[in-house]
Amino acid sequence: MPRRLLKLVSKSLSREPASHAPIHSFSPEDVVWAMGSFCALNRKPFDAGLLLKQFPPPYSSDSFVHAARALGFRIKRRDCDSSELSKFNLPCLAVLNPEKSSGQSPPAGASLLAKGIKNHPANPPPVGASLLAKGLRQQDGSCDGHAANGQSGLNEAEPATDSTPPKHRPAIIVQINDDSVILFEAGTNQPGTLTQAEFAARFAGTAFQLALETQAIKDPDGALKSRAEFGFRWFIPELMKHKRIWRDVLIASLIIQLLALGTPLFTQVIIDKVVVHHTQSTLIVIGIGLAVFMIFSALLSWVRQYLILHTGNRVDAVLGAAVFDHLFKLPPRYFEHRPTGVISARLHGVETIREFIASAAVTLILDFPFLLIFLGIMLYYSVFLTCIALAMLSVIVILSLIVAPLFRSRLNEQFLLGARNQAFTTEYVAGLETVKSLQMEPQLNARYSDYLAEYLRSGFTVRQIGNTYNTLSNAMEQMMTLSILIAGAWIVMNSDPTTGQGFTIGMLVAFQMFASRLSQPMLRLVGLWQQFQQANLSVQRMGDIMNAPVEPYSILPTRLREGKGQIDIEQLSFRYADNLPYLYEGFNLKVAPGKLIAIMGPSGSGKSTLTKLLQGFYQPAGGTIKIDGNDIRYLSANELRHYFGVVPQETILFSGAIYDNLMMANPHATFDQVVHACKMAEIHSSIEALPCGYQTEIGERGVGLSSGQKQRIAIARALTKQPRILIFDESTSGLDSSTAEHFATTINQLKGKVTMMFITHALPKNLLVDEVVRIGQGTLSAVSDADDEITKEAEGGAHG
Repeated sequence: MPRRLLKLVSKSLSREPASHAPIHSFSPEDVVWAMGSFCALNRKPFDAGLLLKQFPPPYSSDSFVHAARALGFRIKRRDCDSSELSKFNLPCLAVLNPEKSSGQSPPAGASLLAKGIKNHPANPPPVGASLLAKGLRQQDGSCDGHAANGQSGLNEAEPATDSTPPKHRPAIIVQINDDSVILFEAGTNQPGTLTQAEFAARFAGTAFQLALETQAIKDPDGALKSRAEFGFRWFIPELMKHKRIWRDVLIASLIIQLLALGTPLFTQVIIDKVVVHHTQSTLIVIGIGLAVFMIFSALLSWVRQYLILHTGNRVDAVLGAAVFDHLFKLPPRYFEHRPTGVISARLHGVETIREFIASAAVTLILDFPFLLIFLGIMLYYSVFLTCIALAMLSVIVILSLIVAPLFRSRLNEQFLLGARNQAFTTEYVAGLETVKSLQMEPQLNARYSDYLAEYLRSGFTVRQIGNTYNTLSNAMEQMMTLSILIAGAWIVMNSDPTTGQGFTIGMLVAFQMFASRLSQPMLRLVGLWQQFQQANLSVQRMGDIMNAPVEPYSILPTRLREGKGQIDIEQLSFRYADNLPYLYEGFNLKVAPGKLIAIMGPSGSGKSTLTKLLQGFYQPAGGTIKIDGNDIRYLSANELRHYFGVVPQETILFSGAIYDNLMMANPHATFDQVVHACKMAEIHSSIEALPCGYQTEIGERGVGLSSGQKQRIAIARALTKQPRILIFDESTSGLDSSTAEHFATTINQLKGKVTMMFITHALPKNLLVDEVVRIGQGTLSAVSDADDEITKEAEGGAHG
């Protein structure tokens, strides 16, 4: 038994932590090559730009897993020896150390893969060193998402690459013979052959098996239900992914409960036998046995809790990542009606859910079935005393059922008040400058004091309900102990010890210990019920986020992404709500590729709303919007926004280095490309003048920079993306006249390369606008040449 226990412990600890898995790093080109190759082999569309935009660097083995699943593949990672690869279904993806392969002439068995890749209609024959990346560059215009497909782009520089060589390289294994391995290595368009010894020396110990995901049968009538709503059932599949761990936990729980039987039984023997007969040698043996039992029980309890906590952390990681991913795929209108503080409070519920699932819940669920063993032994000892124990425990259960509704309602009230406090604090801290300038501190202090008092009062009520409930439960447990002691003593006094069938003092003590083992889980269940109420409330609040419909996201291209940024708006209608008037109705506009147009109009006429409609932030009530002939209704959100670079009216920068903020729009941009964009935005010299240059740290929302500097950094960030359509929403409002003129001159040089839309109240001087579109109350009131508009403004200034 000890040897088996130690084997279980070592096996569980050695298998469980995932941190011991090999860590690999890859270049963006190798990731594109690997994913593009499997898409080509399976006749799936592939867009390198969408892939790299969705999965920014750095790239590891996990990147292959996430990218493959996003592309519609089932993928399994195997850490194994090279000799085990012969059991894999081929072709498979292997990770190699960075050494040059010996390119021998390919045998006939490898020609099928080469032919399949070369002849795939989505991948023209590659030229040069890249098997698929350059073929994709011919198809899409770029393999890294820097330049829009089919256009010259804002920068003719080569795609960004890592300055340091990758540590590992992917390869597709197509055939394994007794003495050789035939494979395609990243960066080649011909299969090569390695001997088994050469391959074993290069193999990094990790391989991936990929297969197309089985598509669910679509119901034409829509009778099939959509995905299940978020709830506790969401965690069941995640927990069942760790069946082996739960098996070990179950075995450990069984052994722990069996060892727990030893203490009451040995105690009975000591009292009834050892003490009466003064057998010291037996006492020593029993003491050693109890010590051994306790040590193994403690060891197994630690291992069990370790496995439960580790698995809980895995589930927590999956939940946290899923919530964060889902949150940022929600449409912008979802956030318009929910304060930031309320959303933040709901996100904090992840920790409450994790604590419930990964702490006492799993342990209690595993221990609860073993209570039947203790109950059976108690019935064997005394049916009468067992009935007393069950009666007292039943009162505790009934009490919990009575208190639960009241506790839940008060808990819900506490959450709402806490969310209100957090929303209040978040909103006014964000507008602290306005608060101080208007001297709002006294009234805000008074309001917050009232809010805080209500929240504390509600929290006190919740804790008092829990305190009262726990006090009554503990009192009932003590009453149970006292009742068993008195009734048991009466039975002992009325028993005849001479018959050998009587109820002894040792049996009474053992029964009391068994009753305690029965009552403790019941009391833990009482406390767990309160935790369940809190976790269930968090699940419901989280469901408001997880059950909300998301925007369509996909890295599979749905349309041919060619063109230079033509915009066609036909009979557009839009209103914010059904009970509000139309902002746009029968609106038409056509913007030719490479043109620079200005959109002007009074406040509230819908200038900024038009740009949000173009990006898919809002859905029109009628009409169509087309980008390069593609109806945006049939494009995924990330595919549509890949066209755009936007400089919003309110510049938002994030805490961190200036360089990090500039790289957010294009994680694959080189430093030279970033500097080039900054020079175009007339901000390079200002950044260079800072003590740390591009690595200068800024605060939240750009604290530490002037309004004009933030505005120009936002412009440079949009240019770094190298979009097909540039939108400037009052983006020159924070610039002085001299800088605005320089910027206008720079923008003029982009004409013909990218379509540009200026949302403005006044045209910047020297800006060579092709057309001026005036909007009034959602209608197109006038379209004029820039010269006519400048003449009008000049005349207006003369009369003014």
